[in-house]
Amino acid sequence: MRYLNAAVLLCLASAPLALGQSKKATIAVAPFDLHQGVRANPNVHVETDTLTQKFVGSLVRTRKFDVVERSKLDTLLKEMKLGETGLMDPTRAAAMGKALGADYFVMGEITIFEYTGKRIQAPFGNEWALDEELRLHIDMRIVNTNTTKVTAAETGVAAYKGRTKTTAKPPLVQEPSKVAIDQIQRDVVAALVIKVINAIYPVKIIGVNAQGVVSINRGEGGGISVGEEFDVFSEGEELVDPDTGEVLGSEETKIGRIRVDQILAKFSKCSIVAGSPARGNLCRPATGEIAAPPPPPPPPRDTQPPQIRILAPKGGQTLSVNPVNVVVEVTDNEGVSRVTIAGQDATAAGANRWQGKVRAASGGNLVRVVAWDHEGNQGQAQVTFDFDETPPGVEADAQILVEGKVDDLSCTLTINGKRVDYDKTTGRYSARVAPDPANPGQVVIVATDEFGNQTKEIRNLK
Repeated sequence: MRYLNAAVLLCLASAPLALGQSKKATIAVAPFDLHQGVRANPNVHVETDTLTQKFVGSLVRTRKFDVVERSKLDTLLKEMKLGETGLMDPTRAAAMGKALGADYFVMGEITIFEYTGKRIQAPFGNEWALDEELRLHIDMRIVNTNTTKVTAAETGVAAYKGRTKTTAKPPLVQEPSKVAIDQIQRDVVAALVIKVINAIYPVKIIGVNAQGVVSINRGEGGGISVGEEFDVFSEGEELVDPDTGEVLGSEETKIGRIRVDQILAKFSKCSIVAGSPARGNLCRPATGEIAAPPPPPPPPRDTQPPQIRILAPKGGQTLSVNPVNVVVEVTDNEGVSRVTIAGQDATAAGANRWQGKVRAASGGNLVRVVAWDHEGNQGQAQVTFDFDETPPGVEADAQILVEGKVDDLSCTLTINGKRVDYDKTTGRYSARVAPDPANPGQVVIVATDEFGNQTKEIRNLK
């Protein structure tokens, strides 16, 4: 029988493996070692082989490691003429790790092992009870076999408190019960295995689907629980010591938080609490408040001017009635704030239309339209039309029967104030009208377009 006089020997892979690789880290496990102060305690009695077997079994069940057989380790110890305590030196540990084909070597030392047992007799009868309390701490160091440097130092902690009933009177000085030893071994092994996993395979995001479900590389036995939250970090540029060339780590930026919703055999599904996690991001147990996401960047400044289309009057058109109604259509991607027609503010008429009255002079007239959007961008357009107040000739018989033709098939036609229909295809009309009592010797013909602009012609009766 071997007792708790031991050291943990672990050979681990050289570095975290890239996502998608299937190669596992290789681990060799040797007995634990006792710290000098613990070794002197006469009440420390436990089978170290059992503890080691539980540790190996837990590592195998994670399915993340290949474990070196104990027989290979023992053979190599004899060949190298190393005692178990001699492995605590990082240089020797690195040599052993290389010989076993490992990249990391993990050593453990039991620094605290305390046991208290108290026997209690029932008030009536011959029944007794044994109250036990145990506390166990194991310090673990991970040595890089390539650099012989200690890359991580962790502590596994476990405690046990329980009562065992018996009919026999327990002795005054007793060893821990098998139940107590078994439970505290399992608890400390579970803590150490999780720390080994985290040192070799940090928790990372392996995928984010279209529904926002985040998958991480931790499944059953990975030391996580439903409802647990992780802060998410993006890794930046590596930090290298300029003197030694040693990689000290990399810059990390906290970008969000996730919550574990479902734990599966090999991975777990999480929901996003904050931020925008992405594949490959590093995850650590959540601490502190969730940082408010950065404000969105301001929208790009609008530089597009309004677009203007002059609907009336049409370019080159001849009008004869003042004032002339100018109608324009103005559109803009962000909205129109102001429109002027011939320097005067126009009036909104709905459906992106604006209008204004302009007093025309005889001859050619130029009307300029200017529009602004809310960013101050300016658009311009102009139209030229003719104005003639002299009654023009008209193709019509200035008698009771009036015939003629209009060139605007959407206008309204009146003769002596009476609306007259015309052919919507040719524009020709023929109508009999009564003389105007106020001007019996004249026929007044007026054509009005859809924007209110008019052309008037007067014919004297023969």
